[in-house]
Amino acid sequence: MKDLSEPILDRDSQQAHGTQNTAEQTMERLIFSLSELEHLGQTLISGYGNFNHSSKTYLRITLGTLQVTRGVILRYHPTGNNLDVIASTPEQVFPSIPIESEEVANLLQHPIIENNTPPVGLEAFFARSAELVETVDIRLWVPLKIQDEFLGMIGLGRFLGRETLVAWEQELLTTLAHQISIAIAYSRMVEGIQSEKFRLFMLAESAPQICQLLQPEDAAEQVVLQAVSFLDANAGALMLTRPEQQELELSYAFPETLVESATAQQNGNALVISCGEEVPASQEATSVDMLKSVAKDGLPGHCLPESDTLFGGKTLMAVPISGRDGDVLGVLVVGDKEERGGRIAPFTDEDVVLLDSFAKQAGVAIENAHLHQEALEARQLQAEMEEARKIQENLIPDDLPDIPGYEVAGHYEPRGPVGGDYYDCIALPTGHWGLSIADVSGKGMQAALLMATLRAGLISELSRVNTSTSGDTENGVCPSTVYTELTEMAMTLNSLLYASGTEEKYATFFYSHLNPETDILTTLNAGHNPPLLVRKDGTCKWLGEEVGGIPLGMFPNDMVSSIAEYEAEHIELVSGDVVIYYTDGVTETVNIEDEYYEEERLVEASKACKDVSAEAIREHLHGAVMGFQGEADQFDDLTLLILKKK
Repeated sequence: MKDLSEPILDRDSQQAHGTQNTAEQTMERLIFSLSELEHLGQTLISGYGNFNHSSKTYLRITLGTLQVTRGVILRYHPTGNNLDVIASTPEQVFPSIPIESEEVANLLQHPIIENNTPPVGLEAFFARSAELVETVDIRLWVPLKIQDEFLGMIGLGRFLGRETLVAWEQELLTTLAHQISIAIAYSRMVEGIQSEKFRLFMLAESAPQICQLLQPEDAAEQVVLQAVSFLDANAGALMLTRPEQQELELSYAFPETLVESATAQQNGNALVISCGEEVPASQEATSVDMLKSVAKDGLPGHCLPESDTLFGGKTLMAVPISGRDGDVLGVLVVGDKEERGGRIAPFTDEDVVLLDSFAKQAGVAIENAHLHQEALEARQLQAEMEEARKIQENLIPDDLPDIPGYEVAGHYEPRGPVGGDYYDCIALPTGHWGLSIADVSGKGMQAALLMATLRAGLISELSRVNTSTSGDTENGVCPSTVYTELTEMAMTLNSLLYASGTEEKYATFFYSHLNPETDILTTLNAGHNPPLLVRKDGTCKWLGEEVGGIPLGMFPNDMVSSIAEYEAEHIELVSGDVVIYYTDGVTETVNIEDEYYEEERLVEASKACKDVSAEAIREHLHGAVMGFQGEADQFDDLTLLILKKK
């Protein structure tokens, strides 16, 4: 145990500790920033946002990552030859800044520009920017570009706690600027594509174009927008069916404020209409009734303004969208056909035929997009599973070490390509051994990564806590010291997994510290299945059944003491004793009659084979579980770890 009389850390150690904290804080800041950048990028790609809407967030990420007090993002408009301020701190409206083509070419030559020393040829430009520079207190400029395409600029104000950026911060700034440049370029590309699609649509080529959209969100949006344009309507919506729930769910609406009031139910942010009830035959049927009827009967429908309770009092026309097999995929709605002069005219029979024809092509586009999305998700899942499998293979030991005076054997059998179980036998610097077994909740990449985090944290803790020699007894580290170290280690691992996982991600964990010289086994249980100790004389004991704590990563450390503190216990092993570690895939194995294997069968099977070698015990127990399972499907990952005292 640590001697409290030891001197306080010297100044160099304190400074090193402070540097470490600063590095950790910087890393946390960078990870958070990268996560936000990824989220923004996905939002832009999905078509639900553009760079102008996200520019404030990009600026906030840049300032927060680099610890800068103020800043500004300007976007270049080549048609007007000017720069517009689209995000600034402090927020303020600034006039556009004219820029000449020669100045653009000059800016492209400089990755970073200090405001007080502008390059030759840019003095006039910076003079035109004086109001912006003074208000934001800009110290540094970074041109935004992709190759030779100028996209805009970032201006940075005062740096917190320092006069300039160090070299690695400048590299980071360059990276952030590149990300912002990509976002602007992508936003510009999307705007151009949408404009081009609209022109193509006006040439009656809309249907073939939407069939090429492979993102469901993009397909839904374009179906509505093109239908609105094609019918000269000022509103539109796409409702897709959810067959199992007998519901229609709003996929896209134009404008976004179209749904003002409804008798439909709100499911989170989605508008959902139940189609299970009968539709009234009244002439005063509402828009909700009309949508239900179109979805149920597969025929076009109309709704007059005075009976519309869903889309804000509009003259509506709706047609079904059918798939290749004839099933109704959804309903396409347009509202208020507008003639020249702004007069609202009724939809004609020709309009119905036109929208119905377009809806048939839209059905192909929507179905293609969903099939493509499913294929992408399947490929992504397969790739993630393969990566997770590789990670897990590296965590499970191929061969277990030889422990003086003991035999060790292990078995791991995942239910699918990637499981959530883990076991290991780790040699400690003191000559002792650490035996661990764990079960991470869930499957796939997240479970594999959390398992890797647990193993890395465990090895790190074991290399630290077992190097201390304070409290040594004649035969090694005293049990009380190991007890304290294990409980502290459990709290550290709990904090690590809580920070690394999500609300549903945690791990049950059992750890044993074995001293081969004294045959003392010190154990700690964190919500795991208690291992079974089978004595040479056939008596049994469950280890950690009454002493232990909650699973790792389920709650923060400050809540652990109020739920169940981590505690360790000691047991002395004698020749012939066997300890059987296992996961719930053993005791919860189910046969074809829906019976569980349970602990009682494990006890009987363990007693029957206690006198053979550890490897033979492993084979016997695995065979017993498989024999019980029979032709039933494997319930869960199956893991065994056998420790036997010679």
